[in-house]
Amino acid sequence: MDGDAPRTSTTPLPAGNGSRPGQAALQAPPAAAPVAPGVPSRPTGAASSRPRSRSPRRGLPPPGGAPAPQRGRASARPPRRPMSALRFGGKGGPSRKWPSRLPVAAGAMSEGRTLRLLGLHGYRQSERRFRQRTGALRKALRGRAELVAVSAPHPVPGGGEDDDDGDDPPRGWWFSGPGTFEAGEVAAAPAGLEESLSAVAAALAEHGPFDGLLGFSQGAALAAMVCALRARGDPRFPVAFAILVAGFASHAPAHSHFYRDPIALPTLHVVGDADAVIAAPLSRELAQHFVEPVVLTHPGGHFIPAAAPQKKAYLDFLDRFCPRQGQAEPPGAGVV
Repeated sequence: MDGDAPRTSTTPLPAGNGSRPGQAALQAPPAAAPVAPGVPSRPTGAASSRPRSRSPRRGLPPPGGAPAPQRGRASARPPRRPMSALRFGGKGGPSRKWPSRLPVAAGAMSEGRTLRLLGLHGYRQSERRFRQRTGALRKALRGRAELVAVSAPHPVPGGGEDDDDGDDPPRGWWFSGPGTFEAGEVAAAPAGLEESLSAVAAALAEHGPFDGLLGFSQGAALAAMVCALRARGDPRFPVAFAILVAGFASHAPAHSHFYRDPIALPTLHVVGDADAVIAAPLSRELAQHFVEPVVLTHPGGHFIPAAAPQKKAYLDFLDRFCPRQGQAEPPGAGVV
């Protein structure tokens, strides 16, 4: 076709064989015929077609022997960007149209999923209030564990100066007296615990799976009871460990069965030396009901600490249960 490079045949055609004019161009360009003066020369046959305006292919001369035009700046094409810059985030950076498809560096949790903890708030709190007060803790656990809180089923009657939110009333897990609660009280008729155990079981089933529990104050006392039931094989509570902050053991005789046997479930007990709500001896007493508990002390009061020393203790404890490390190691004793 017009504009194709001349082909060379290995067997020359003899002259006068009746071949078409286009076949002669397969051997060699024909000689230019003499023309009258003043008449422009025009090639004939297959070589008579006007050369295309595009540049010759691979630098070969066009038919007729005319020299190839020189490329100037005006006719030069702008260089194409390499594909690595256009689509795959190379030297030119990632394209706005095409996202980079180069492999991304593996993150810290690429070998296993993040642990999930069910959070149990303290007395006179709620899921929302607990979430607001655990921002530093959730930041400390970021990338290692996710904290999902649930509200207790029982609204607390009355309320204090900080309990005027009608849409989110303060709640409790059980009462030691009619609408009241005292951690160290030997309650003769505690009320509401069974409903709370059912609420925890429902949360584990509906929002799970969860790996462990994190309880604060009365929520830590409830988490300890859940651990006792789990250690006995209760299928409603499929958890592997618990973090108990400012916890205590219930002194109600109706609750004594939870502490009848040593609780064989890994636990981290966080004790505040200056806690005026749940005194440190009450939290230490709870730890003694567990097999080889880990005890973390801090100089603060009634709150969940999340400074650098406590963060390290949390992460060291959670590392024993990270999925990327296989099965949890046996519980180890220790005081941090």
